[in-house]
Amino acid sequence: MAVYMCRALLPAHAGPCGELGAGPLLRWMDAAACLAAEKHAGVSCVTASMDDIQFEEAARVGQIIAIRTKVNRAFKTSMEVGIKVTVQDVLTNAEKIVSVAYATYEAKPVGEAKVELKPVQLLSAEDHLEHILAIERRIIHLGYVQVFQKLMQESNKEGVFSTQHRRYL
Repeated sequence: MAVYMCRALLPAHAGPCGELGAGPLLRWMDAAACLAAEKHAGVSCVTASMDDIQFEEAARVGQIIAIRTKVNRAFKTSMEVGIKVTVQDVLTNAEKIVSVAYATYEAKPVGEAKVELKPVQLLSAEDHLEHILAIERRIIHLGYVQVFQKLMQESNKEGVFSTQHRRYL
């Protein structure tokens, strides 16, 4: 499942230098990726994580932002969605990559029903590649989670984090 979203960059989206701020861009990326996840799942979804976001090019007032999202792989109740953001200059038609990211979304069951996601249909060589890479990214991500949890446990033994601080991590 894929979603394609375009926005004209207006002065309200930009900071004092006329460039798009990270806040509005991240909001749009999350909205488009969540729609792709919900289309695939057939139920509401929530953002579980967004990994390794790099901003490669600035987007300026008067340009067009295009956000392309696609479900790369569905696991049992979660799925990875690839996000590619480009900017197009209206006067020159030049297009540049602004950002590429991967996000994980969790399907929310309705009531007591269990959600089990259907597999992603792989239609191209690129789909197959992203499908294979998604499991590799998941393994790496889960490894980071385990390391972080271990660090938190060790820090807690040393009294570094109070109960109030742990609530936010």
